[in-house]
Amino acid sequence: MNDVSRRELLATTGAGTSGIVLTAGCLDQLSENGTDGTEDTDESNATDDETATGMSPLERWVPASGSENLRFHVRDLAAIRRSADDLRAAVAEDVPRLPTGDSREIVEKVADDDSAVASVCRFGSEGVAGNVVVTGTFDPGAVDAERESSIGEFAVLERDGVSAAVSAETFVVSSADSAALETILSAGVEGTDRRVDEHDHFAQLLERVGVDERAVLWGEYEGDAAGTGRAYSWSFGADTSTYRAVAVYADPERTADFEAGMTDQFDDVTVTVDGNVGVATRTVPTEEYEYRNLFANSGPAVRAGASIEVDQSSRTVTVTYTASSNADRIEVRADGETRETLTDVGQQATLEYDAGASGTVQVVAVSGDTETQVARKSVSF
Repeated sequence: MNDVSRRELLATTGAGTSGIVLTAGCLDQLSENGTDGTEDTDESNATDDETATGMSPLERWVPASGSENLRFHVRDLAAIRRSADDLRAAVAEDVPRLPTGDSREIVEKVADDDSAVASVCRFGSEGVAGNVVVTGTFDPGAVDAERESSIGEFAVLERDGVSAAVSAETFVVSSADSAALETILSAGVEGTDRRVDEHDHFAQLLERVGVDERAVLWGEYEGDAAGTGRAYSWSFGADTSTYRAVAVYADPERTADFEAGMTDQFDDVTVTVDGNVGVATRTVPTEEYEYRNLFANSGPAVRAGASIEVDQSSRTVTVTYTASSNADRIEVRADGETRETLTDVGQQATLEYDAGASGTVQVVAVSGDTETQVARKSVSF
């Protein structure tokens, strides 16, 4: 998991529902003229309000069958506008109001201006968050000349490997290396194959970070195979703002490393552990908040697995390399000094200590010039 400074990590959004009508089965049964070719029924005319009311974009639109390793970022622009007078002027201007690339171009066509955009949600593979869901007030007719087909209330466009769909209240885009447009619409409109329903740890992560209360959020999820995820968020108040970091693990014992890492970094943090989930919370003056794009110019995070076992009787610490993922090696560091380097899964390193000694053991995954802390433990003998 990308161990970026917690001061640079932010919070989420609860964007409104879209009220889109989507005929049942139309996602995979488009006719030649771009319609679904079926007759309307009471069931097919039901809006998605019944299933989507109160859901955040991450809960609603992220499909289970997309990228196993997922990065995500949400900006609740409506919440940020409400807090504009409390945030420093430069901060309010730093938060992007529109998505980037082809997504931005289409949104500019269908929205009167950026004030029509309520939220921006990006999610996708490790290196690129290639799917975009934007909520707000849009004019699908503005792209009539370019539309390729229709899916329910959506005008559908195809351009240079990018598929986009626009309705009166939602804009969805899928790039070539991301989840297919139809798959995202199935999750968001029909409520099928949602990751939050299929991946228990992803659901835990979103529930504890509070996606319906956050103004800006960043996070990564490694999939149910690894069962690991992290999310970082901010919510803004008139005088103070709340920072929250959440980590979910397959192995509940790893929450101890999360707790140690957070308390080592902040003096004013409160950490709670509930089974395999750790939650860290701190409150700061709103005027101190700074916005930073954590995914700008960043490649995939370095990932590896390692365990740290302490034996008080022999005064030793044993580190085991348990999973390599995309790491070249792991380094075992004691009080900042590299003591051992492990290159193969299954290798172990044992550190010996004298009676009365204490310190911190850190395990760092390394790939090229990129490093990520994967485990940390304070020891005392």
